Amino acid sequence: MTINKHEDVIKYYDNYDEEHRLVKDRAHNIEYLTTMRYIQKFLKPGAKILEIGAATGRYSITLAKMGYDVTAVDLTPRYVEIMKCKSRRLKNFQCMVANALDLSMFKDNSFDLVLNFGPMYHLFNQKDKNKAVKETIRVAKKNGICMFAYISQAAMTINSGLKKHKMCNLISIMDKNGRIKDTPKEIFTSFYIEDFQKLFAKTGTKYITNVATDGISYTMKEYVQSLSKKDYKLFLDWHFITCERQDQQGYSTHLLYICKKLK
Repeated sequence: MTINKHEDVIKYYDNYDEEHRLVKDRAHNIEYLTTMRYIQKFLKPGAKILEIGAATGRYSITLAKMGYDVTAVDLTPRYVEIMKCKSRRLKNFQCMVANALDLSMFKDNSFDLVLNFGPMYHLFNQKDKNKAVKETIRVAKKNGICMFAYISQAAMTINSGLKKHKMCNLISIMDKNGRIKDTPKEIFTSFYIEDFQKLFAKTGTKYITNVATDGISYTMKEYVQSLSKKDYKLFLDWHFITCERQDQQGYSTHLLYICKKLK
């Protein structure tokens, strides 16, 4: 990830309403509800938490309000300022501008839970991907939990190719196995699930699970939006039951890789 790419990412988010993305409709809210469900599943009393790529603090500030000691970092200065405004009364919350590739302001083995919720969307070479994973794991305590959000290749094909009628563009940057190649001129990158999991070889971690955080809700957004309140609740229950199944994961726009640091 070059300096120019950093600037491109910051410019993109300066003009994007990330503050309301996870709550603006049912389809987006499923990602938030599912992610919070898994965060809470692994939280322990008194846990110290770091969120990398915290945006405007949708997760971090919620966790601080629950009583946890939370530190949040983001690449976009405007988002950090928003977090500061939203957290003025929270003594157990701090935030700062930082890059996922350099968390040197934090010591090794500092946090019980480390959330990497955004940086992996924007890294376009193997060195940077490995560095972001390594830094996230480094600052986690032994037996600490690390969670990484990433974007699936199938969802990229559906949302950028089919829905936007840009299959020609996508095919031009695919390899013979249908894998979308890293394209630095773009803002977002995506992964085959097995390719993302390979990033954790020899990292001293134990795989826990992989979660389809929004499942088919983005792909079938119009249908999700049109459900009755009762049917939406039933759909949500079904999603929670099936979101770890491999056959439900490929078409989820956002995925969540969860692992434990062993040493």
